[in-house]
Amino acid sequence: MSQLQTLIWESVTRARAFELEIFIALVVLVIVYFALGAWRSNLPPGPYGLPIVGYLPFLSLSNPQIDLLKLGKKYGDVFRLKLGSETVIVLHGVEVIKEALSRADFLGRPTQGVLKIFNEGSAFFNGMDVHKWREQRRFVLQSMRDLGLGKSLLEVEILDEIRHFLDNLRVHNGAPMDVKEPLSPSISNNICTLVFGKRYEYEDPDRVFLDENLDKVANAASATSVAGFFPWILKIPLVSKLFDMGRAYNSVNEIMAFFRKEIKKHRSTFDSKNSRDFIDSYIREQSSRKLTDPNTTFTDDTLAINVVDLFAAGSEPVRTSILWCLYVACDFPEHQEKVREEILEVMGEREPEYQDMKNMPFTHSFILEVMRWKTIVPLNVPHSTLSDTTIGGYRIPKNATIFLLIWNAHNDPNYWTRPESFIPDRFIAKDGKSVSRPAHFMPFSMGKRVCPGEPMAILELFLYFTAIIQKFQLAFPAGYKPTYEAAMGATYRLEPYKIRCLARS
Repeated sequence: MSQLQTLIWESVTRARAFELEIFIALVVLVIVYFALGAWRSNLPPGPYGLPIVGYLPFLSLSNPQIDLLKLGKKYGDVFRLKLGSETVIVLHGVEVIKEALSRADFLGRPTQGVLKIFNEGSAFFNGMDVHKWREQRRFVLQSMRDLGLGKSLLEVEILDEIRHFLDNLRVHNGAPMDVKEPLSPSISNNICTLVFGKRYEYEDPDRVFLDENLDKVANAASATSVAGFFPWILKIPLVSKLFDMGRAYNSVNEIMAFFRKEIKKHRSTFDSKNSRDFIDSYIREQSSRKLTDPNTTFTDDTLAINVVDLFAAGSEPVRTSILWCLYVACDFPEHQEKVREEILEVMGEREPEYQDMKNMPFTHSFILEVMRWKTIVPLNVPHSTLSDTTIGGYRIPKNATIFLLIWNAHNDPNYWTRPESFIPDRFIAKDGKSVSRPAHFMPFSMGKRVCPGEPMAILELFLYFTAIIQKFQLAFPAGYKPTYEAAMGATYRLEPYKIRCLARS
């Protein structure tokens, strides 16, 4: 073969090889295209939104659970929304909610919005670093038990705080008042006792500072916060000031600075043989772990974040639940009187005790029914997926933000008789002497992400509610008609209202 023929042959061979490479590449692209199409086609259905903003303009930010409930009826147990720059998967059906809460691949937390503030090192909200979250959560739970949760010690402290609160109610002599004003510092004082080993007077400047800033964070903490789905907004100084989220970041920074000062004070008086409170317990654990692991997750920053979490998770939900109980008691005086009769029968004039609850099925059921009827965390705290997964027959991508519509779990007529009605004895068991909580009742979530503060929250709810009804007859001011107007923040909160607390003879 001549040199020319050889060159021609090599050129043809290379051309054919190149064509083959192009052909293979095209085949791969087609396969990938159809594979992605198959993946996308099996994503949950959902409504169309607008460019950039997605479905946000059509979603009530004050009552998103109502709109999501309607969408669930149209699109099914699992559906998809585009909210700003985020794709959100909404779990609407009771069974898929329960399934997700029991699975490890749904254990994550998203990092957008107010959760970004708490995510790093949090025992309550930490998301993607599950090992760190488990480590911190395990310690927080054990520490709370050691400090009296589940024992009479913590109950004694709470009852002492309730006495201060009741004294404040008496000062108003039955005049219309906003119970939230004395209730807020009272509830957070219970966390102060646990964390700092002391309570504050209601007018103490530190107490006022703390409550005001915690309230700002709570106002911005809606799962559907606009700024949360447009993270770039917070990077524009003038624009960020228009949103609660920008103010929330400032408030969290101020709260963190306050807590760091408290941590510093504790270090100066720390005695390893005498843990006075949660901060002392953490410092002791931190010192112990540093001996074997200089890179331990137990740092002062993580401690400060966990203290913020304890206040955020231990104050706002309890306060909101008590305010709902009082409002409902005013609206249904006949049920309020039945609670009062049960109080007189079981405890008479002595102070309530947590052990009384097992002998007071109507009162216990009343509280649980309020928590169902006016679910204070309608969307749960958002989750995220730790890997590509499936649920309800649909594919869910990794890092997807997950809304769990607890509001539907508590209002689905397939699970509840007349869910739209307040039925105070709904949870009383067939024996008439105890209460029964079905698996689809989940005010504190469930599974591995169940709220670690549930035992303390139930303790406070029962003690405060029974102590108030024992000493006061509650009534709306003359001429007031209950509206049940409420809006979403960190919790589903009633609009400010006033009631009369009339001292019982």
